[in-house]
Amino acid sequence: AGVSSKNVTLGVPRLKEIINISKKPKAPSLTVFLTGAAARDAEKAKNVLCRLEHTTLRKVTANTAIYYDPDPQNTVIAEDQEFVNVYYEMPDFDPTKISPWLLRIELDRKRMTDKKLTMEQIAEKINAGFGDDLNCIFN
Repeated sequence: AGVSSKNVTLGVPRLKEIINISKKPKAPSLTVFLTGAAARDAEKAKNVLCRLEHTTLRKVTANTAIYYDPDPQNTVIAEDQEFVNVYYEMPDFDPTKISPWLLRIELDRKRMTDKKLTMEQIAEKINAGFGDDLNCIFN
């Protein structure tokens, strides 16, 4: 079953696309029939969907802000102070790599849960995409 409000090409226009083997269909779609345990369990079906679906950071972001924080160890964001202190106590932390500019990304917990994403997975992807150009910490 799909979402009835989704804009899809139906009827004669869709039939024309199929018959003429359109190179650029207006609403390309794919139907996946599940087998095995996923066919009988809604939670396992949801896991398959999450693995197939492409999720961007934008889809799970609630808010973003840029701060100038000249002393990151005593951050200007009071609510972050506790986990920043813990981060500074880590043995592999290098304070020379810290910039006074801070990009704070607040994630939407419900959307993350719906997509079955963890903070670790998101931080790992950000670090993989930017390498040494940034230092990502999360709580």
